[in-house]
Amino acid sequence: MWRNFWAAVNGVISEADIILEVVDARTVAKTRNLEIEDKVRKKEKIIIYVMNKCDLASKAELDKLKKILTPSVFISCKTYHGINLLKERIRIEARKKGLTKPIVGVLGYPNMGKSSVINALSGTGRVRTSSVSGFTRGKQYVTTRQFYLIDTPGVIPYGEKDTVKNAMVGINTISKDPEYDTLMIMKEYIGMIESHYKVPVNENKEETLEKIAFVLNCVKKGNLPDTARAAEIILKGLREGKIKI
Repeated sequence: MWRNFWAAVNGVISEADIILEVVDARTVAKTRNLEIEDKVRKKEKIIIYVMNKCDLASKAELDKLKKILTPSVFISCKTYHGINLLKERIRIEARKKGLTKPIVGVLGYPNMGKSSVINALSGTGRVRTSSVSGFTRGKQYVTTRQFYLIDTPGVIPYGEKDTVKNAMVGINTISKDPEYDTLMIMKEYIGMIESHYKVPVNENKEETLEKIAFVLNCVKKGNLPDTARAAEIILKGLREGKIKI
């Protein structure tokens, strides 16, 4: 799996003139792949940071990101916000290299919206999209009037042990322990999930999850909180961008 992942990524980087790295604007540090970025720079290819779900991130955070990561474009695949700006940025970067119709590679972790970005850029629905990890299978090509687009699976390679990152990008779509994943995220992003469900912040995250279970009407026999089901709902909300962090 590891070899297949890097073979696919290296193939895209070698073939493309421009790389779009699609990340979650709310959790950029958790959803960037620094190793891929390093490979892109070593190949002297252009990288554009595509910050998806920008409508769910705070303006202050977006302003910070603009200064740190360049060139970057903030988009929302749901509303198509920023898509024209992204097309223009691709054209600008292509002109710098004297390219008339560049090859654009799209990389990123699962559930970052890679296929949705391609659909938005091409104006077609030819690339399948889903909120289930790894739905895009095999390298695919989409032709537009201004550029060629390459898509490849955003498989998280073995060795990624960051539970928070994995839960956020959807690697735990069918989690063996949704409660543990949710508690890790609650500890990392203090107060964010509590704010969404309007429950008080508590150092004891297990108790907080129980309160959220009641808010969600996730109860078992005897009026006991069904924290496992509540955790699954929370993780789904995070992946789909319904919960802001």
